Amino acid sequence: MFRTIKSQMLLVLTILVTLMLSQVFLSRNIQSTFIKGLDVTQKMAVKASLVRELERDVIDLQRNVLIYKNLANDTSIKHFNILMTKSLANLNSIADLTAKEENRKTYLDYIKRMRAHLNNYQENFNSVIVGRTKRNQLYEEGVLNNLESAFEGFNFITQSTQMNERNYQSAKFHLAQAETLLLQYLLAPDQSIVEPFNQLISAVKNDIKLINTDVNQIQSALQTLSNVETEFSRLTQITRGYLFIANVVMTGSANEFLMLARDLNNLVTESLKATNRSVKKSIDTSRLSSIVFSLLGSILAIVTTLFLIYKIMLPVNTITKIFRMLAKDKSIESIPGLKRTDEIGELAQAANVFHKKNKQTTALLEQSQRLNEQQELLNQELIEINRKAEHATASKSMFLANMSHEIRTPINGIIGLIEVLKRSSLSAEQMDKLTKVSYSGQILLHLIDSILDFSKIEAGRLDIENIEFNANTMFSNILANIESSAQHKKLNIRIYINPDLPNILIGDPLRIAQILLNLCSNAVKFTRHGSVLINIDFSYKNDSDIKVIIDVKDTGIGMLQKQVDRVFDKFSQADGSTSREFGGTGLGLSIVKQLVELMSGHINVRSEKGVGSTFTVALPLKTTAHREQVLSKAPNKKAKLYYFSISRQSFLHHSYLDKLGIDYHHLPITQLTSMVDEIKKGDIVVLDVDEKSALKSFFEAIDYLHNRYINVGFVSHSHSKNLSDQIKQFWDVEFLYHPFVPEQCSQFLMTLFCHRKVVSFPKMLERQREATTQYSGHVLIVEDNEINLAVTCEMLTSMGIHYDIAHDGNQAVSEVLKSRHYDMIFMDIQMPLMDGYEATRKIRELGYKDLIICGLSANAMQQDYDKANSAGMNDYLTKPINHVTLENMIAKYLSVNT
Repeated sequence: MFRTIKSQMLLVLTILVTLMLSQVFLSRNIQSTFIKGLDVTQKMAVKASLVRELERDVIDLQRNVLIYKNLANDTSIKHFNILMTKSLANLNSIADLTAKEENRKTYLDYIKRMRAHLNNYQENFNSVIVGRTKRNQLYEEGVLNNLESAFEGFNFITQSTQMNERNYQSAKFHLAQAETLLLQYLLAPDQSIVEPFNQLISAVKNDIKLINTDVNQIQSALQTLSNVETEFSRLTQITRGYLFIANVVMTGSANEFLMLARDLNNLVTESLKATNRSVKKSIDTSRLSSIVFSLLGSILAIVTTLFLIYKIMLPVNTITKIFRMLAKDKSIESIPGLKRTDEIGELAQAANVFHKKNKQTTALLEQSQRLNEQQELLNQELIEINRKAEHATASKSMFLANMSHEIRTPINGIIGLIEVLKRSSLSAEQMDKLTKVSYSGQILLHLIDSILDFSKIEAGRLDIENIEFNANTMFSNILANIESSAQHKKLNIRIYINPDLPNILIGDPLRIAQILLNLCSNAVKFTRHGSVLINIDFSYKNDSDIKVIIDVKDTGIGMLQKQVDRVFDKFSQADGSTSREFGGTGLGLSIVKQLVELMSGHINVRSEKGVGSTFTVALPLKTTAHREQVLSKAPNKKAKLYYFSISRQSFLHHSYLDKLGIDYHHLPITQLTSMVDEIKKGDIVVLDVDEKSALKSFFEAIDYLHNRYINVGFVSHSHSKNLSDQIKQFWDVEFLYHPFVPEQCSQFLMTLFCHRKVVSFPKMLERQREATTQYSGHVLIVEDNEINLAVTCEMLTSMGIHYDIAHDGNQAVSEVLKSRHYDMIFMDIQMPLMDGYEATRKIRELGYKDLIICGLSANAMQQDYDKANSAGMNDYLTKPINHVTLENMIAKYLSVNT
């Protein structure tokens, strides 16, 4: 029946429980007395705790009153009400705990008086709330509102005289001082502030009385200031009232409450001491009974311990040693306890199974070692795969470099031939078109470079330059590139540049232009109708560092938020339909974002479907010590500018005119006829129009001005250029078309002021051709591309240079060996049969150490320069080669022909 350890333990536990029940029966009366004593002690302790909590709560009530008095926040009211409810509840709890005590009347007397103080405290705090609320309402709706109304009242000054202006500024100054004193009084109510405040209001009244203007308006302003004085007086009275309640009345009430709480605490303490003495006596009695039963329990515990040692602990210890040996894979001869039928026998059986499993584990370990060896072989294969992947990446970079070279080679011919044509006799229109074609070729070249840029960015090898560049020139070139596509879609392109922006900046102009061109081209591409607004602003960080902020806003198709979230992802556009309708690879904005981040800037986009998008770029740049601005102040002109516009949104920005220091009048075009007699000789007139029909009713006035030899200029949209042909049928006037940079605006206006013939704006920007300097020398041109060869030969001919031609490296070496004297060799790098590097090494090996050899290549990486230098080349030119860079190289090594 008792063969298992479980049944044996149950027997022992039954005996132990029987003993404990007997102990409970014998000590029942003792425990009852002890529990009663503890209950009384606990109640007394709770009362003492409640009294101390009441003291803390009253102090917290005072603190919240002070907080509300100073800050008037709703949180203080909320805390005050919570504390008040809690305090009243605690008083009720104390009253409940004293229900059966002999001195209950004494407790209830204290509680009644304390509750009365709390109720008074609540009423006084409500008065403070009402007072503070009235003060805030009076300040916001009365004093402050009238102060602001009085301040706005100064706008009535229409007769600007020196005396009026001085009184006006004095009134504004005194009013601002009064508002400051008002704020000081609200922060720290001090009666000494009242008199200075009233004196300042009186000073404002005196200043206004001295202003020479409409009497009714003066009286209105003076009445407003009188209202300020009255309402400020009411505000001070209300403030003194609620401060007296908070500082004097409520503080006294709180102190009375604290005194009652201390007396109540003393009463509770005395009752607690008496209760403790009674409880101690009960504890002594209970201790004697516990000793007797403890002896019996100890005896039973010793018996139980011996039973556990013999029946459980010793067998378990033996089994544990067996398991340790099995864990260390030691040999086991026998396992004791296998024949036992209790739980120890089951453990012995488990040890036997573990012993058998050990043998199986050894076999598995041997198999695992074999698998590890196979894993090592797989790791080596993985390393080889990674090596091949890196080789594939290098091959991709090589492919991009070769592709770039092959594309740059024909572009070199295109740009070079354009440079040659630009130095020939051309009309202004032809020169303008060639200039734009040349710039478009440069942009195409930059876009080809962006393919390499993307590869460099991914590889972390793209370097950002820090060089000086002209802001006006860069922005003008960007506008020239997007103007034709905008005209085709009849879009209005508007650009505003902060006229205080430094014109000479330090940064990477190529990358900045790449960012701007991409954003502006996208804006034009995705806008079917409407406008594209470009805003250039900046802020100074210190004397040499600025942050340029560029906003490009369009009225195009816009995007949903999910499309905005991935607009900067690589090879991604808004959706598939966008790519089909508008084209593009989705690579441009990804490069823009990465370029901006490489320049330590940031870019973000806001867009709404069907409304348009705004891209904002912030770039940190540096400025030079010479702070020339994009729009410099013009020489002082005594003449005036009369600017007439059809719509409220004028084409000439007022900040440009203010910056130029021009005395101008901006008027609606409807006043042109009535103003013609006031316009004097030497003044100029500018009209902004977008179509001829808008001028029909003003032809006579314009004709009158033209006959008086008053220069007239027109400003219009770029897509309205046929307007100039229509108007020039009647008058010889000049046009400025949007978009334009500040420098163009300045040239347009200054030319009108100087009474000179104003050329159309593309001609104003046309670069004057200079006679090419002639050099003496004989050079060898080594080039396998016929177009690039023709370009180089044409440029050298214009400089007076004699040359011979070789089409590969072998011919170059042969020409040198023919004993001809060459002053210089232009050596192409990539050629059939023998490349430029090998040809250069051959020439150097033949003893021509002093012969100047300049490499020509479309590759522009630093390693290409290093490789050319290692091959023995003296210098290096990257394609496309323009006339200026070639002439600089010639001037470096050859003399001028005198």
